[in-house]
This record gives sequence, structure tokens and C-alpha cells, in this order.
Amino acid sequence: MHDDEKFLFHSRLSFAMNSKILSPKEVIQAVLDHFYDKTTNINISQVEGFIRQIVGWREYMRGIYWKEMPEYKQLNSLKNTNKLPDFFWSGKTKMNCLKKAIGQSLDVAYAHHIQRLMVIGNFSLLTQIDPDEVDKWYLGVYIDAIEWVEITNTRGMSQFADGGIVATKPYVSSANYINKMSTYCGNCHYSHAQKIGEKACPFNSLYWNFLAEKKEHFKDNQRMNMMMALLDKMDGNKLAEIQERAALIIKIPDDF
Repeated sequence: MHDDEKFLFHSRLSFAMNSKILSPKEVIQAVLDHFYDKTTNINISQVEGFIRQIVGWREYMRGIYWKEMPEYKQLNSLKNTNKLPDFFWSGKTKMNCLKKAIGQSLDVAYAHHIQRLMVIGNFSLLTQIDPDEVDKWYLGVYIDAIEWVEITNTRGMSQFADGGIVATKPYVSSANYINKMSTYCGNCHYSHAQKIGEKACPFNSLYWNFLAEKKEHFKDNQRMNMMMALLDKMDGNKLAEIQERAALIIKIPDDF
């Protein structure tokens, strides 16, 4: 993710495929033809990664939708009930990653996968927003968001509201991940390195608060063992301070 780039290496073909203007098979064949053309300089890892998103993940989402609906639309395994912040409709927030990802989404009706999952979706889950509200936002904002592909990615992969039907663990992270994956943190009001204090990135306190609040839910999830072990080792006073800040962010997110 880059402050000065909206699309980077993403093809932006999802709208055409999801609305059936362009056949996924046609896209895959074009990529294979390009790969086998000896005059091109494209390698197997690029081809595999691109095609896997279409015949792998995209079709998996379609299968989940037809298998699990209509009950899937009501799932809320983590019992999250908070409201969507107002800045989801304006992009006006001091958190640069959200300002960039949401602002772009509102401006061009598109954001690439990592912006949707690990910035916007991550914040939504950490602040425990009702998955109904998250679904409506994604479905209403993105040009490629047709329900069969939107709801399985959002309620399933992003918000873990399905309890693990789509993914085996929630996709949540602290600011450290966002800093590694973007240039956003270098131009932010907050410090990605701080966990406590007014300049500490909200993602840090929200992350540890989420793990603490949902500890019982994830106690038997082996993929969460390492993070839960780190949580258990955290000083009690420090965790209390982190949770106090997280509670304030969740209560008045538009102030941040």
C-alpha cells in the first residue's frame, strides 16, 4: 500500500468479471497465452498467484455462498454490535491508513484486497462493528461488490462472523503489520510503534483489547495460540491501560 498509488499491481478486472461482462475463463486463457509467449518476461509465480485468485479463491467464495445462504447472512459468531463510525462515509480520520483506504474507496469505488481486509476490515473487526453494518458498507461502496462475492469475503474472511466457515482465524493485526505493508504509517498523526499514550496508533490498543475480550472464543483455536500466549504474558497494569484506551476509541471512533 502506498500513499501516492491507488492500484499498484492490481488488475481491476473484478467488476467486469463479477458483473459477467468478462468471462473468468477468458481472463485465465489470456494470462496463460501471455505466459507461454516466449517473447514475454512473466514468471510462473506471477501466473500462479493471479490465476489462483480466480479459479481458487473466487470460486471458493461462490461455493460457500450457495452452500451456506440464506442463513449465512445472519451469522455473528463474535456477537459484535457496534455502529459504523461516521468517517466511513467521509474518510475524515487522523489514522492515515484508514483515511487513504476509505477515501479512495469513496472516490473511485475500488480498493485492492489488502486495503479492504487489513485496513478497513481489520479496524471494523477490532472495534467490534456489527457485521450487518460492515456488509452494507462494502456492498454499497465497491463497484465489484455483488452479494455472492461480497458477503462471503466480508462476513466470512474479514469479520470472522461465520465462526470459521471461510477462514480458520480472524484477520486482525496491530499497526506493525500495516507499517510493514505500506507507506501509510510514515505520514500518520499516530506512531505505529507506541501502544500507550495519545500518539499511540489506535490499532495497537484495539488489537490487544480484541484478543483479551474474545479470549474465551479463541481458546481452542490453534492458530491463535502464539498471540494468546503473548497476551497471557503481558503485564496486567499495562493491559488495563491498553484496554482503557481501546474502550475510548470504540466509544468515540470519530475523535480518532
